[in-house]
Amino acid sequence: MKSITISLLCLLFLACSNEIIIPEPQDMEDVSYENHPKHQQYQSELEKYKKDTFSPGSILLIDKPGETLWIGATGKSNLEYQTPMKTIDQFRTGSITKMFTAVVIMRMVEEQKLSLEDKLIDLLPETSGNIEKADRITLRHLLSHLSGIFDPPNESLNYQAEIINNPSYMYEMSIEKMLDNYVYGKKLHFEPGTGYSYSNTNYWLLGLIAERKSGQTIQVLMNNYIFTPLSLTHTYIEKRDDRNVVRGYVDFYNNGILMDVSQWDRAEGDGQPDGGLITNAEELNKFMRALFGGQLVSLATLTMAHRCWHSLWP
Repeated sequence: MKSITISLLCLLFLACSNEIIIPEPQDMEDVSYENHPKHQQYQSELEKYKKDTFSPGSILLIDKPGETLWIGATGKSNLEYQTPMKTIDQFRTGSITKMFTAVVIMRMVEEQKLSLEDKLIDLLPETSGNIEKADRITLRHLLSHLSGIFDPPNESLNYQAEIINNPSYMYEMSIEKMLDNYVYGKKLHFEPGTGYSYSNTNYWLLGLIAERKSGQTIQVLMNNYIFTPLSLTHTYIEKRDDRNVVRGYVDFYNNGILMDVSQWDRAEGDGQPDGGLITNAEELNKFMRALFGGQLVSLATLTMAHRCWHSLWP
């Protein structure tokens, strides 16, 4: 208990002492939806949401049958420069990234480059002896969070401490290194396929599998399977200059003062198949429509993927 307390105190001290350099965003022309017949109603609800949640800024997209698309924005995307939030602004999607990674995997399944019953030990031989029961964990288990594998972002104080104390170091860390540092040697939560436990590690492994099997980066794979076919020109997963990406904020000390934590967001997400995707509201909507419309994978494959999530409950 003492070591945990000391570590947390260290986190708090370093978090307030590190100087954050915030780049000035470029000025970009916005797209207005003021002529939408329900603009005032929707904008009012968005303003209420921002007020109720104390968020610095918010974006809302509404795409309903029988209505034209509406996107609204309110507040600030960058408090340092008091930049107004725009409907076209790019933002980090966090774990929505996993849906994009899953599409890549399922496309490779459709192309018979992978099978849902492939074993982790065969796909990534280095997991033998490092991840318990790697010979029983399947691709299906990884996709569905049924593997039981340890999840550093939510379960490792050391991982969390490094994100806060040394974000530049974590930003450059490869998935292989993260597995070695934070996952290998940890006990499974349960026998693969017998329980559910959300783990970002599953999607670290899926990203590695896709890259190893194809010989291409996850960015190139998403370009080929998703971004290019859908003409998503403001969506990417690789590490880039993020000066125009909406900044991340948190009331770290619960004192009403928002702290810019974008460097932590970058350290934990950028370039990673579990949470590194950057996009905007319109392009995220295009992806969702295409996915559930059978444009990215067949409807049969989509049904199969959906069943993955419910394999424990017939």
